[in-house]
Amino acid sequence: MRVFEFDEDREKERYVEIMPVFFRVQHLILMITVGVLFLSGFTVLFHRTRASELLVAMEGGVEVRGLLHRSAAVVLLFLVLYHLYYILFSREGREEFQKLKLQKKDIADFIGVLRFSLRLSDVYPDLDRYSYKEKFQYWGVNTGLLIMILSGFILWFETASMLLFPKWVLDIVLIIHGYEGMIVFIILLFWHLYNVHCSPGNFPMNRVWITGKVDRELYSRDRRGYTGKK
Repeated sequence: MRVFEFDEDREKERYVEIMPVFFRVQHLILMITVGVLFLSGFTVLFHRTRASELLVAMEGGVEVRGLLHRSAAVVLLFLVLYHLYYILFSREGREEFQKLKLQKKDIADFIGVLRFSLRLSDVYPDLDRYSYKEKFQYWGVNTGLLIMILSGFILWFETASMLLFPKWVLDIVLIIHGYEGMIVFIILLFWHLYNVHCSPGNFPMNRVWITGKVDRELYSRDRRGYTGKK
């Protein structure tokens, strides 16, 4: 009987870990909470539609829907606070955050990829640890989440907010909260889903969100400087 032996050295040589378990857990929580927030928020934003009525019934009624929405919002808030703590007060977090800052090279990389895609150049840019696409997603989603959290608090504590702001301000906040949530969800669903799972080389699914690892050969194709593989 042949016994399978795990070759750790070969595993390390073949794959590179770009998403440790610590990041994977955060990613999973973000994925679940944003999904719950969108589905429970959709029923309020489009409350006159048949799809909304169906979703409310599936969620267990209006009161349960509200409880689900607020519970997911609290979990997301703690996730954001924890992420802030990580990038501000831990050495690893500060180092990762430095890599996520936008630089002039990101614009040059974007133009380089565009030229390569239009066949105006034969050279694909040598991307950083986080490419311009990943930085755009990071800053776009986090800016959207910040707006969602602030506007959500104003709406959640409506009575207290009415003491500080006129009614028309809350009406505008309600519109911003609803459509901002939809924009964040669309960015995550279509932009992120396509780039990570549906783009050439990744379809039908990039397993990095489960294993944290990618094929070193594939990863080195557009990150030659980072992996040290020319």
